[in-house]
Amino acid sequence: MKYSRQRELILETLRHMKSHPTAEQLYAHVKERLPSVSLGTVYRNLNLLAELGIIRKVESAGTTSIRYDGRNDEHCHLVCSTCGSITDVDLGMFSAIDESLHAQTGFTVAEHGIILKGTCATCALTRRTDA
Repeated sequence: MKYSRQRELILETLRHMKSHPTAEQLYAHVKERLPSVSLGTVYRNLNLLAELGIIRKVESAGTTSIRYDGRNDEHCHLVCSTCGSITDVDLGMFSAIDESLHAQTGFTVAEHGIILKGTCATCALTRRTDA
């Protein structure tokens, strides 16, 4: 992949964000540091980075918006079906699962994509106080 200052800034910005932003949200942050960047450039670079496995695309419940995750290590996503928030969780179980699967079937796992859907603590608390 050819070096691109814009791509580097997009990736750096995404990796420093605590949330899982949409392309539009990320664009707003990148534009603060690089006013000449276009939304199309952000979309193209996000798609390329995801295609290369450098970042991940995450779909949120109840929306057609794709969110992006700058973390490329093994972790799960908790997706709230009420508010659409996405939270990263490190379960530390992937290597044991990979080894067990390989021993049983000879299959070698290349990547994981576990998404757990439910209700986040904030929405659960809101429901209790509204009742």
